[in-house]
Amino acid sequence: MPNGGLGYSVREKTHHKQTIRIGEPTNTSKSSTGAMSTPALSNGTEATLDTPRLIIEFPPAAAADDLSLISAITKLVNLVFIEAEVGIWNHGFVRTSDAEVADFIRKGQLAVAYLASLTLASEDQGSPQKGQLVGCVYVKRASDTMCTLGMLTLDKTHQGLGLGREIFKFVEEYCLSLGCDTLGLDILVPTSYAHPLKTRMEAWYRRLGFQLVRLADFADDYPALAPLLAGPVDYRVFEKKLK
Repeated sequence: MPNGGLGYSVREKTHHKQTIRIGEPTNTSKSSTGAMSTPALSNGTEATLDTPRLIIEFPPAAAADDLSLISAITKLVNLVFIEAEVGIWNHGFVRTSDAEVADFIRKGQLAVAYLASLTLASEDQGSPQKGQLVGCVYVKRASDTMCTLGMLTLDKTHQGLGLGREIFKFVEEYCLSLGCDTLGLDILVPTSYAHPLKTRMEAWYRRLGFQLVRLADFADDYPALAPLLAGPVDYRVFEKKLK
């Protein structure tokens, strides 16, 4: 997964308590998926991991009051975003805040991803326990048939291991569980120069099955944010049919 992830999302909507376990048709509170023991890194080498697992869940609303969790998520998103959108925003812009992250969690709109290991499994259940925070994604139901995602984030040190795809699987199956058959996302791309990371991100989204459906007006959707842009951009909207 390229650095950052990111897209923008309209902040409103409903609180969804339904979550899913990857590969199962039922709705549960979290998803746990295995990763390869020797995954390929982005530089072509291999990394040996201690039977890693990726646990993805929508935290309970009460987690919005967990200041350490909120702070960790905010810090991770902003650190990844600094590199993913370098040069696009004026100096000092940050992607999110503690207040916004807490609000998303309270509304059931932010899924959080953790790494865990079977060595951390409880003796009783033999299942992995939540370990290091490695990512998150904001998901909302835009209509009866469509969900959109934004603020897709994955810790740089864990990119290239296939974890980004697992986050997408979680989002797609969650959307399907809501009865939606389309998933949308958007990205900002500078028009005055080639942005390497944006080029990689767009190519990655296309490989995942997303197609460009239109160019939107960022100022129309986000009038408060548009003045903070450092230069002209394309606001590209992508969609993927899930079934």
